[in-house]
Amino acid sequence: MAIAEKCVKCGKMVPWMVLLGNSTMTIFQLYVGYLSQSKGLIADGYHSGTDILCTLMVIITVGFSGRKNDKNHPWGHGKAESFGALLAYMTLLCIAGMILFDATEAIIKGVVRPPHWAAFFAALVAIISNYILSSYGFCAGKKLNSPALIANANENRSDMLSSVAVCIGVFLANLGFTRLDAMAAVLVGLMIGKSGIILGLQALRNLLDESLPESKKKLIADFVMQYREVKGISYINARSVGPQAWIDIEIILDQKKSVKEGHAIAREIRQALMRRFMHIREVTVSFTCKEDLVEKKKTATGRRVRVTEQEA
Repeated sequence: MAIAEKCVKCGKMVPWMVLLGNSTMTIFQLYVGYLSQSKGLIADGYHSGTDILCTLMVIITVGFSGRKNDKNHPWGHGKAESFGALLAYMTLLCIAGMILFDATEAIIKGVVRPPHWAAFFAALVAIISNYILSSYGFCAGKKLNSPALIANANENRSDMLSSVAVCIGVFLANLGFTRLDAMAAVLVGLMIGKSGIILGLQALRNLLDESLPESKKKLIADFVMQYREVKGISYINARSVGPQAWIDIEIILDQKKSVKEGHAIAREIRQALMRRFMHIREVTVSFTCKEDLVEKKKTATGRRVRVTEQEA
């Protein structure tokens, strides 16, 4: 079985695995948190609960974005992932506000008793669980170039860090610093809010047809410049549509090339790009033979660089 096929199967399985893990952790953390009277662990439980929502959104949007193009959606359904991620992160901001309000109120009023030591061990279990879940999520998300899977993995990684804060807060609270457990809850709320803002803005940029990073555009340009017939590149326009990219590129050919030869070269480059870069959904290659452009692009493009498989 090809690696790509394994990754696709893993990508479909990971959201369900994360959903089960987060559901279990939410119930476990909230139960132990209320029994041990730990504000930090309760906040962490709500944090895990928000991941359930995010994971459900991933399952729905990944399935929808994988649909084939149709008459009403000629550009595909890739933006569904970014839209789902944006909704999930808006919800995170609301949860963060609730946690911060409750924890701040507890700090102001004062905390008499430290939480039970059970909260400390529950936080340790959460750290290990979230590390495992985030590792699977990052692996599948990067292989499939899925913003929704990567966003979900980031949530599990954020959960792991918040559980570390809870663990430290409960430990120090039992040493006499009773307010530190509630302060750990404040930290968890701030982490959730930060995650919601940063990743939410990224999802919004994807919805607004943000261009591919310059590093990826350079890889495409270097690959095209390996062809002897190509004297330069007029422009590369590239936009992300969910996990895939749409490329529009104009190459510069020698004036001696006929229109028929130009079309043949453009067609060959298009097919090569589609084979070379697995996350490219569609490529439009046009060409020009203007002498003034040739002279300009010879200096602007620079020397030809061979692109290796490892770099892509």
